[in-house]
Amino acid sequence: MDQPTPTCKNCESALPENVQFCPNCGQKAEVHRLDMHHILHELIHVFTHADKGIFFLTKELVLHPGIVAKEYVAGKRKKYFNPFSYLVLTVAVSAFLTNYFHLLDIDLQRTTPANALVTKNINLIFLTAVPITSLFSWLLFRRSGYNYAENLTQHAFMGGFRVFFFILLYTPLVVFFRQYYFSVLSLYLMAWIAFLAWANIQFYGGNKFLSVLKTVLSVVLTQVVVTSLIFIAIRMMH
Repeated sequence: MDQPTPTCKNCESALPENVQFCPNCGQKAEVHRLDMHHILHELIHVFTHADKGIFFLTKELVLHPGIVAKEYVAGKRKKYFNPFSYLVLTVAVSAFLTNYFHLLDIDLQRTTPANALVTKNINLIFLTAVPITSLFSWLLFRRSGYNYAENLTQHAFMGGFRVFFFILLYTPLVVFFRQYYFSVLSLYLMAWIAFLAWANIQFYGGNKFLSVLKTVLSVVLTQVVVTSLIFIAIRMMH
């Protein structure tokens, strides 16, 4: 009696004999029933995989941030963790820290309606800032030849990595030195703009001085747009 032809459990295509992966969709030919061991293995794999995990991506962004995006845009997609997944995960961490430590409150005894609105929607604000910055970068760095989607990829990487400035610099300084809130905020923004300028120099190339100016301008314009949207939201609520 003939054995039934094995099929891929993902796309249901027929599987040739002795293959490890489906030639149609790439899923493993043998898929075991899910158990806690498998789930834990996959979770650890996401963070630690040598050539695609979050830790690897973060290390690469520390060392040469613009090159990461440049390689990803050029086609090295397998090498790095997906920039948009990275952005969503790190924004979630930033939102948690903002709420837990009340990082936007200058005075813990008094919260303004504006601060309450921003804190409640900080994840949406962080995510919205990325396509806005990408738009300004696309316009300012248009001679680089990158389209909007490629600019969006660069700033998804950068928006995701920004959480580490948020965790390592901004959060502890605000928690322990809240009385110097505006000085801490200024320090954080200057450090971030300097890092972003370095990343943009690597990604876009061209004149370094002009790249720094364009980076500063893109950050300022983004902040103006985001602040305006927040102001409009507050006005609509009252």
